Amino acid sequence: MEMFRLVRQWLLPLKSMTSKSNCAAVDLDKCYAQMNQLVDKAAKLMKEASTKMRLYDTKGNNTADLVTATDREIEQLLIKGLMEHFPDHVYIGEEGTGGAATGRKLTDAPTWIIDPIDGTTNFVHGLHYTCISVGFWLNKQPELAICCNPMIGQKFTARRNCGAYMNGVQIEASGQTELEKSIILNELNSANFEPELMAIQMGNSQKMLEKAHALRTTGSAAMDLCLVAMGAADGYYEFYPHCWDTAAGVLLVREAGGVVIDPAGGEFDVMGRRVLAAATPQLGEQMVKLLGDMQIYHARDDEPASTN
Repeated sequence: MEMFRLVRQWLLPLKSMTSKSNCAAVDLDKCYAQMNQLVDKAAKLMKEASTKMRLYDTKGNNTADLVTATDREIEQLLIKGLMEHFPDHVYIGEEGTGGAATGRKLTDAPTWIIDPIDGTTNFVHGLHYTCISVGFWLNKQPELAICCNPMIGQKFTARRNCGAYMNGVQIEASGQTELEKSIILNELNSANFEPELMAIQMGNSQKMLEKAHALRTTGSAAMDLCLVAMGAADGYYEFYPHCWDTAAGVLLVREAGGVVIDPAGGEFDVMGRRVLAAATPQLGEQMVKLLGDMQIYHARDDEPASTN
């Protein structure tokens, strides 16, 4: 199948960037060093906050979409710190600290995509599957990634063509090729789905549960991708994640030898709010086949926000 020939190509080392207009002005070593230092500072803030009462607000009319003062403090710390060194870069943050001028369009320009706390509901409840996620994209490709969960002491890092690591030790996807032997991750959050879409979501979960070795949900898309990258899970799919949920984890999975595609089998689009990660192209193909035409499409992240 043509779409899976594309997938297999993603497992091969990617060539160096050729867009001199963007690459010549970007020092990736400096970018990596600064993001590393800032994420470490943010991790300390997050861990300290986790020991206190975690008060929260809700976003708009969605009472299940939570945001805490810690979300805002971490995003401000990260974006302000990065802007001091890279004022001309684009910044996309979940809580909007980057300002309206950054927009949501992914271009060839150097772009930081940040989720200060992925898994805020978990964080509020004291469930330690949550993390800071920072992805750096250039020429519409992920170049650098860090996902850090300070509560359980896991820091995942990746640079394109340089492998993926947890706490400095290289990690690899499981290599699993059979769905029947796989642990599959999926996120189940009723707040994300209109009633008419719930039947599709639950139908997919039932099909995957019946076919896979086990179906799990962690409450954090970024952590799901980290688990696939380290081989603790074999696959993950979701129809609702935002770009800041996946921008770092995508690179981790690919650098660990896995694949990331669209749930319908095409190329992954970080702004499309749809993702499927698998340890191998063979497993990804089986997952896509099982999902079939039971697909869900939301408004893209680069589309204007609804005013309704």
